[in-house]
Amino acid sequence: MPCIVLGYLIAVKQKHGLIAGWDKLKISNPKAFAGLIGYSVLSLGILIAVIGGAWYLRLIGEIEMTIYLVIASLTPIPCVVVAHRKFAK
Repeated sequence: MPCIVLGYLIAVKQKHGLIAGWDKLKISNPKAFAGLIGYSVLSLGILIAVIGGAWYLRLIGEIEMTIYLVIASLTPIPCVVVAHRKFAK
């Protein structure tokens, strides 16, 4: 739930202060940068919720849940790299 809320606040409400190490002077397009970062965090929260729900309903086992959670936790990393390459001054 925290990832979903933080992703929404960053992407939709443009709360840039929630991004660690935020420096507006180093970003060429702050709105697009925050959107990319925020939506990646939002998608992480949704993936975690779906994986947890599938495990709760016994659609996946513990090993599969662990694998899916590791993969899901890595999803924001490429988005951060792309955002820094694309929007850094």
